Amino acid sequence: MGNRWSIWIDVEGFSNRYKKDSSQAILFLNELMASLYRIGKNVFSESPDRLFIHQFGDGFIVVSDFPERGPNRPIAICIAIMRHLIKKGVATKAAISAGDWGDISSCYPQEVMSVAEHRRFIRVGCSIMTIIPVMGMALIAAHKLSGTDSGALLLLDTSCFSCIPNGIIYKSGSATTIDWVHSDIPDIKSICDKASLENVTSKEAEEFIGCYINQNNDVLPKNWVERTKATLSLV
Repeated sequence: MGNRWSIWIDVEGFSNRYKKDSSQAILFLNELMASLYRIGKNVFSESPDRLFIHQFGDGFIVVSDFPERGPNRPIAICIAIMRHLIKKGVATKAAISAGDWGDISSCYPQEVMSVAEHRRFIRVGCSIMTIIPVMGMALIAAHKLSGTDSGALLLLDTSCFSCIPNGIIYKSGSATTIDWVHSDIPDIKSICDKASLENVTSKEAEEFIGCYINQNNDVLPKNWVERTKATLSLV
């Protein structure tokens, strides 16, 4: 089928926050989950635009139905979510890449799959095993890209796309970083309106990320703060 675009997006500082206050950490995860659900249900619900979304810990992989030449949709989705969540005090990091994606459950042991319920749940005596029946470079590449830099960043693998849409502010480096605070394309507002997400302006997003850094400055790594400010052109 070719390479489909993929987004890896997770809650920044989740593990440390979970140690301090597990209820608040899960609340932040809930906000991210709800945002993705609304976009999948209310904006891109049918083929060829539908989204495939899977949770892995505090992060989610989002994969397109078919390959797309440009990164307009994944960029708009990420910016809409990241601005919506920062208004709620939740910082996120997202990485956009591409790769193959498919059902690999037929490769799993027959003795396991023969007792699987809905291809995901396996009874192990009186306990249970859960498995993920899908895999591919779409997950591997986006997750790996996310780990190449620190901060509340939006990273883009430009080798996977033919162009970057007009209105997107970015900086090239070992990985291309997109200024999700100040970039603007029409799809962002459309996604927010249809998914009932906060349509946060660039000015508001700048204030919210600034407040987040100030309120958490005592626990945020110095490099995290520096990279976030540099990427988002914050003073």
